[in-house]
Amino acid sequence: MICDVSVQPHEIKSDNLINNLVQNCDAVAEIIQKRDLWKSSASVSTTSQNNTISTVLHTPKKQDYMRMRNINKANHKGETPLHIACIKKNAERVKQLLLAGANPNTKDHAGWTPLQEIVGYGFEEICEILLSGGASPNLLGYKCRSPLHEAAKENKIQEAKLLLQYKADKNLHDQYGKKPIYYSKSKEMRELLTDLSSSEEVSDLNQTQNISCTSVPTRDKFVILASNLKHENQKLLGLVAAKHKLKILTTYRPTVTHVIVETNEQNVTKSTLDVLFAIIYGSWILNSEWIQLATVTDEVSNLPLEVLEVSGAPNIGIPSKARQNAERKNPRLFNNCFFYFSLQANKTYCIDNTRLTKDDLIRLVKEGEGTILTRKPDPEDIKDNSPEIPFHTANDVSHPLHKCTHYVIYMPGKGEPLIKYNMSHIKSLPLIWLIECIERFTLIDPAYLGLSCA
Repeated sequence: MICDVSVQPHEIKSDNLINNLVQNCDAVAEIIQKRDLWKSSASVSTTSQNNTISTVLHTPKKQDYMRMRNINKANHKGETPLHIACIKKNAERVKQLLLAGANPNTKDHAGWTPLQEIVGYGFEEICEILLSGGASPNLLGYKCRSPLHEAAKENKIQEAKLLLQYKADKNLHDQYGKKPIYYSKSKEMRELLTDLSSSEEVSDLNQTQNISCTSVPTRDKFVILASNLKHENQKLLGLVAAKHKLKILTTYRPTVTHVIVETNEQNVTKSTLDVLFAIIYGSWILNSEWIQLATVTDEVSNLPLEVLEVSGAPNIGIPSKARQNAERKNPRLFNNCFFYFSLQANKTYCIDNTRLTKDDLIRLVKEGEGTILTRKPDPEDIKDNSPEIPFHTANDVSHPLHKCTHYVIYMPGKGEPLIKYNMSHIKSLPLIWLIECIERFTLIDPAYLGLSCA
């Protein structure tokens, strides 16, 4: 098709709406209840097909078309247009937004996802549209509840069955350590959530029904942190940034998406403050080979990031584990954890050659969704006042830190606290424990460091 409008070569851009429609024709066909649409297209004119799609979606010729770059723009409450369409129970608008590239796995400022919202309302049609459009049935939202938690809480039987068909996990825990079945209000719901055969595999069609997006962040956005690179790689990265119009930072900020580091022959990088922040955030940690490839490619978003990801930082598999946690939009490492630092404010502490100040540690904990305490916690005051369970120990009731929410962090030696706590809900632990937790992206059993644990 030729539009006969003169343009310069650099002005030619692909139509993201059309690309999404073409790439996901099977999903579109299912939504409009026209299976094998493309197989039968030989006998149906292009005009007829367009009319069919327009009729089902009720799309006027002058559609309220939203540009792709604004499709997920949030309002002051953090609600995207898809959130609002779900709240208004507008099924047609939900379809339009998904087809235009809306991300079904976003959260508002309170943590609500579109699927969690609509499950609570009990609108089955929109639930199925969202699930077939790529919404994750296991994405944790408000109070770390999954959509299945919401269905059980509101006794939405049909929605629960639908979620289970899309492989919703019945064993996920919310911030109180409760599974969906805990909130069951009827015998039917309890039976559904205890039935081992209820999580039937959804049809093969589901495997191709991610309309335009998943929970994985887009690779089109690159904000790069160059961390301790060799001089030649720093110089080359400057050329790459100029070629691809990339933003390069020298200190870690929440906007960083990719951290470029040097690695050894085993593709392992050493632990630094930048690396610790990257693990906390779940940013990509890439080896410097990325720079070499970026110099010869026309589009950096097409580079195989999984291949260029460091194997360890320094522990093997942790960069990938932390990144996947972020891509799934799970709570960060220190969710529902409270920290008091019994450390000096003007002193630098060295852990495995990583130099850290108290301010650095406070920032690491805050960015890990932990809470900083300015006063030393009293074990008796918090004993019965913290029903929340840290997300990263919630699934393991046998974990020694399963119910531990408060930590007093100290440096062994001169100035360490005379009184140390070793209770189920509060513990005094050395600074190295905190750093090990980040480097291994888990709340480590203190016994791993040779410490006793009540």
